[in-house]
Amino acid sequence: CSSSKSVQYTGRTQGTYTVRRGDTLHHIAQRYGVSVSSLMGANGIADARDLQVGQVLTIPGYTSYAAIDNYGADYSAERPTRIFAWPVEQGQISSGFGIRNGTMHDGVDIVAPIGTAVHAAESGTVIHAGRLRGYGNVVIVRHDDHYVTVYGHNSTNLVREGESVSRGQIIGNIGDSGRTTGANLHFEVRRDNTARNPLAYLPRPDQTAGISFARNTGS
Repeated sequence: CSSSKSVQYTGRTQGTYTVRRGDTLHHIAQRYGVSVSSLMGANGIADARDLQVGQVLTIPGYTSYAAIDNYGADYSAERPTRIFAWPVEQGQISSGFGIRNGTMHDGVDIVAPIGTAVHAAESGTVIHAGRLRGYGNVVIVRHDDHYVTVYGHNSTNLVREGESVSRGQIIGNIGDSGRTTGANLHFEVRRDNTARNPLAYLPRPDQTAGISFARNTGS
């Protein structure tokens, strides 16, 4: 899937993690799907006991869809007050937010068959409906409170720029357009031109019918 390198309307976030009280290197490495030794090497840590609260760690080559990042994707942590609706009714999260193969992946990929309906995660105004390099056919919707949601790799876009959409409205169909290895929806949540982890703004997958995590990464 694509990264924000090809999108010119926004900045990028960094592949870092800020240590919290109670964290251990083993716990952090497990969250991000990397080894403790690679995490220590990337941050010049000689002794795992030297970890400090507030320390900013670089996450090397992160690829896990199960990441817990600085925006609070951990469902046991404090959640944002803004909760969006899932943009598809059924699908598997195949790849998550974070550093993937050395580049930033600014959203989540949700695998579903070509033609599956893509729904607006919240009411708003379409600010782009067309093609973007890497994203293929993409719809971008602006919401209140400085939020934007992005829906990429569509087979078709069913709305136009300037159109008002309502929460749950069908705005496109899943496809494999753009830079992707298969049919999926690349979904992003942005606020103030900064990519946020969509999982922090969506209902828990294990409490949402039809949504699940894949066993491996992809797309």
